[in-house]
Parts: sequence; C-alpha cells; structure tokens
Amino acid sequence: MVETTAPLRAGDVEDGQSGFIAADVGGTFARLGLARGGPGAPEVIAQRRYACAEFPSLAAVLRQFGQELQAEGRGQAPSAAVVAIAGVLQGDRLLNSNLPWPVSLAATRSHAGLQELQLINDFQALAWALPQLSPGQMLPLHADAALVPRLPALLLGPGTGLGAALVLSEGGGYRVLPSEAGHAALGAGNALELEILRRLQDQFEHVDNERILSGTGLVRLYAALCMQQGQAPRWHTPAEVIAAADAGDDPLATQCLEVFCAWLGSLAGDLAITFCAGTVYLAGGITGHIGQHLSRGGFLRRFLDKGVLASALQQVPVFRIEHGWLGIVGAAAWYRARHTGTTFRAR
Repeated sequence: MVETTAPLRAGDVEDGQSGFIAADVGGTFARLGLARGGPGAPEVIAQRRYACAEFPSLAAVLRQFGQELQAEGRGQAPSAAVVAIAGVLQGDRLLNSNLPWPVSLAATRSHAGLQELQLINDFQALAWALPQLSPGQMLPLHADAALVPRLPALLLGPGTGLGAALVLSEGGGYRVLPSEAGHAALGAGNALELEILRRLQDQFEHVDNERILSGTGLVRLYAALCMQQGQAPRWHTPAEVIAAADAGDDPLATQCLEVFCAWLGSLAGDLAITFCAGTVYLAGGITGHIGQHLSRGGFLRRFLDKGVLASALQQVPVFRIEHGWLGIVGAAAWYRARHTGTTFRAR
C-alpha cells in the first residue's frame, strides 16, 4: 500500500540536488518525505505513506522510496536519512516492541544504500515540529483566552504504542527530552481500573501504560470490559471499537472509550505535575480518531483530579494536535539543525 499526498510546503528539489529523506515510522505506517534545507524551516515534499507490514524491513521501505524518487526524475536517491521511530537506540539495536521487524542501525544503513542514517525518537521529532503549528492546528481540550502555552511542554499520545516527550526552555530556544513513559508501570485510579489492572497482572510480568493506553491497549480494554460483563467481544481492532463507540450502538464500546480517555487524562495529569508542565499537547495516531470522546469531559476531569495541585493544573492548557505528517517535518527540522548548528527556537 502506498499513499501519496500534496506537498507540505511549496517548492521542489532542483535537478541534481538529492536532499535527504525524512521519515516517521510507527508500528502500522511509515511516512517518508524528501527534505531540503533552506533559510527558514526545511521543505518536505514528495511524501508517501507505506504499510509497514508489507515490507520485510525498514531498509526496504527506505530503498523503495529512494527508487520512486529516481523514477519520478528527482535526481539520484538521497544518501542520507533521518528516521523518527518509537523506541530507544541501544548501541546498534533499536529497542521497540511495536514494530513489525527488528532494526539494526548499521544493517539498515547498508541495506538501504545510505551513507548516513540517524534514528531519533518519534515524539522527539513531533516536538521539533511544534514551531510549525499554526493556532488553527491546536484544538483546545482545556484552554481559554487567559491560558497561554508555556514551557515546559509535555507531548503525549497513544498510537501503536504510547509516545511522550518533554520540551524545555534553554538559551532562548528549546531542548527536547525524549521519554519512554509508555513503558512505565500503569496505575489505577478507581475500582474498575484496579480490577482491570489485576487481570492484566495475571497475564503480564510487567503491566506498563501501553498495555491500555495504545491502539492494542484499547482493544485489550474493550475485551476486559466484555469479560467483566460476561459478554463475548464483538470487535477486534481499534478502528472497530472506535467506530462502534461513535455509532453508539454498543454500550461496552462506548464505555471503553470513556474509560480509555479518563485513564489517559489521569496519566497526562500525573506527568504534567511530575515535570511542572506549562502546556500539554496530545498527539499520536489514536488521538486523532477519538477527538469527540476526549472532549466529553472524562479526560479533563481525571487530568485535574490531583488533589491540592488541581488548581495548578487549571492553569495548564491542553491541546489536541493532529499527528499526520508532523513527524517528518520535525525529523527534517532536527536533521537540519544538527547539520547547520541552528537553534530550535520557540514560536
């Protein structure tokens, strides 16, 4: 499966200028674009979306994209790439449980025919895309005219896994701290969540946030609610559960989204007070599909339900941003800054 879109920014790569590949790779889809530097933000064009399961490796995805660029007459395939990808790079190996294939940095670089390959955390890349957001792209879940976005900023979002990053102020610009909060232990905030957590502890040695607050976690939560009610699950994918909740014809699917959003709100509030966040941004592939459920109040109630610090969180705006192609924009911005020494500045 290959999906093409219109350019993210105006312009094209001139003949003979190969640019570099900027990519955002998740457990389900890989988004790639051809990027080049400029006096302002990098331009990202000729973007494609590929289904990861249809390729035997990350190198195969990168190689396919380079071959398509050549076939379109855009010059030689780029010799450099930056890939925003979930996980932690430990030596040559990427630690990740949600990708369809293992990733070796050296093997991927070699098999893709690249001279340079950089891997960065996917939510780190999203943080680098924040300066490109317009006000219209930030959909408020908790904000009014008096609440102005401030640093530190927390990015959090469920997709195939659960991503997170923290944006700090440094020298008039930003410093981005990647996070693996998705793999921290899942906490329960009420009797129902505690019951679900106990069931998960019988199945898994370590019950982390991703066990519930992710695409696969959403299905796992739905199945747990069905089991509690003595019913057989009707739905088996995140899209099916969300569609049933949207249609309102399955009370357990509706309850599943209510519980999911509330549990996500509780974690967002925990992380916000842990890092004294001035702003929270929700992203991730699942977030874009459950906007109406996030807005119904359960998320915000649990976000604010932090005892004596509830009044402090009342001053923290929360925005939902569409994930989409922002990952490759942020990856391109990170790569250009690394090679030019430019500063990542707040907008």
